[in-house]
Amino acid sequence: MVAMSEQHTVGLILAGGESSRLNDKCWQSVGGVPMITRVLQAVAPVTDQVLVVGGDQAPNGIQSVPDEQPGTGPLAAIATGMRAAAADLYLVASCDIPFITTELLQYLVDAARGVDAVVPTVADRDQPLCAVYARGCLPAIGQALSSGRRRVDSFFADVQVRRIAEAELAQFGSPERLFFNVNTPHDLAQAQQMIVATNSDNLHNMTQ
Repeated sequence: MVAMSEQHTVGLILAGGESSRLNDKCWQSVGGVPMITRVLQAVAPVTDQVLVVGGDQAPNGIQSVPDEQPGTGPLAAIATGMRAAAADLYLVASCDIPFITTELLQYLVDAARGVDAVVPTVADRDQPLCAVYARGCLPAIGQALSSGRRRVDSFFADVQVRRIAEAELAQFGSPERLFFNVNTPHDLAQAQQMIVATNSDNLHNMTQ
């Protein structure tokens, strides 16, 4: 399925990083499904192409792009992905947010008209690793990196950013769940518990 947006959209799944607190993080399973597969299933329906940036491997049939500057952080990985595939928009998603949904991502893509970046905000914190960036951001990203600024938001002051507030995100479910990030064994265990609780609630609702 091709993205509903008239603009060519490439999904960039960020799979690099050392994962020092959780080995093979992308391939850890939540609810029996590897996290990277969960993210891919959410991203693919709203993009024209998906690339996995960094990491040692990608799901079958998905192109993997080596990080040009391994160990320098996700902003450099985003730049790598943008250089690897020409597009109008780039839907960026880290591999460790297993509860994002296609509906949410489609909303972010649709919100990108007329701006350079669409960034969700949860608990007053930007979520730049589940966001949409226009091709026009690449020069600002390159300038940030060349000047030693590696924070993902280090180029935001140089582009037009539309932030999606938590109240707006809530139409797609609990923002805290949607953007739940798995970085540690404790996080992974919590994600598993969230899956069990959801399945239990669904079963209860079906039997009412």
